Amino acid sequence: MPEGHTLHRLAAQIEDLFVGRRWRVSSPQGRFAAGAGRLDDRVPQRAEAWGKQLFVHLGPDIWQVHLGLYGAVSFRGDEHFAGAPTLGAPRARLEPPTVRRDEDGWVVPEPPRGAVRARLRTEHGWADLRGPATCAVLSVPEYERVVARLGPDPLRERADVAHPDAAQAHAADPDPGPSGLETFARRLARRRIPIAQALMDQSIVAGVGNIYRAESLFLERLDPSLPAAELSAESVAALWRRLGAQLRDGVAEGVIRTLRPEDASRHDPARRHWVYQHQGSPCLRCGTVLAVRELQGRSLYWCPGCQG
Repeated sequence: MPEGHTLHRLAAQIEDLFVGRRWRVSSPQGRFAAGAGRLDDRVPQRAEAWGKQLFVHLGPDIWQVHLGLYGAVSFRGDEHFAGAPTLGAPRARLEPPTVRRDEDGWVVPEPPRGAVRARLRTEHGWADLRGPATCAVLSVPEYERVVARLGPDPLRERADVAHPDAAQAHAADPDPGPSGLETFARRLARRRIPIAQALMDQSIVAGVGNIYRAESLFLERLDPSLPAAELSAESVAALWRRLGAQLRDGVAEGVIRTLRPEDASRHDPARRHWVYQHQGSPCLRCGTVLAVRELQGRSLYWCPGCQG
């Protein structure tokens, strides 16, 4: 499943390619026909990510996308439609399109390939959404209910820098509310479940998936079985900072590379992770054989020596 950094990259790319421009929205598959009709021939105002959710705002309507395990968005167009060709679950690499234009000067999209839930068109290209877990149009109250159920997103701590209007609003607000760290700490303190389980709960922290879960706990030397409520304030703060740094690296690089190049160079330069999917091999830090077990249907990777 794409983790939070992918959704933030997707939101940024939609901002660059579609926001402020009139778009055309359709549902070649047909399952999103009514929603596409509500969004069609309008101008999106902004795109944002919150954890693993994408929201595109068009006045009183908000388009919500959750990619789930298999969802992805592919982008195709002319030289003015630059960006990652696919964001989300892996897809076969596509050759650059042969650019043709219609009578309005818009790039003519290729016929849909596979089950395209939603197609977005603008003058210079198009984007196809396939396989999402959620694709819906929300009202403002519905959007507010969705985000109220989400935990803090470490990547949203600097959202006011990306959106000057939000920065001005925060400056004028004498009580901007708790920080992401404060909310994260408060929600952990209420839970007796293992910290490894808590990190996968999107109502506690949004955007963390299986890789960031395993790698952050390893680097902070935290026992995955430790009850969330028993973490010290210092450990909670360090874990929050670690998750934020890892997610920001993911946004910048487009991949999850928690074993940083300066560390990997001393071992296997091609290796990206300390523990994730390296069960049975020696820990790069202490030499203990790395372990794996199932927790709530997902594989949990850790080092019994460093995190025991």
